[in-house]
Amino acid sequence: MIFNSEVRIKILALLYGLEFCEFKYLMEKLNLTPGNLEHHLKILEREGFIEVKKTIFKGKVRTIIKITEKGREEFKKFLENVLNLMSKKD
Repeated sequence: MIFNSEVRIKILALLYGLEFCEFKYLMEKLNLTPGNLEHHLKILEREGFIEVKKTIFKGKVRTIIKITEKGREEFKKFLENVLNLMSKKD
């Protein structure tokens, strides 16, 4: 399941606000190792929540991660469910 991981939730939250960013940015922002981030990105990509593209910029490979429409919709539903649970506590 996608939302049983705090790391994947944080990745989607960042991408939801930014739409896309570089691998290095996510790694630094979330304080993850490259291998750990890669693991979570592969899961999100396999489930269709993100797209990962490699480009060459000034002779260096850049990895760009973008949230998909499915990822955006599913994350929005997740947030709505969390907010509904919070409001039921009152």
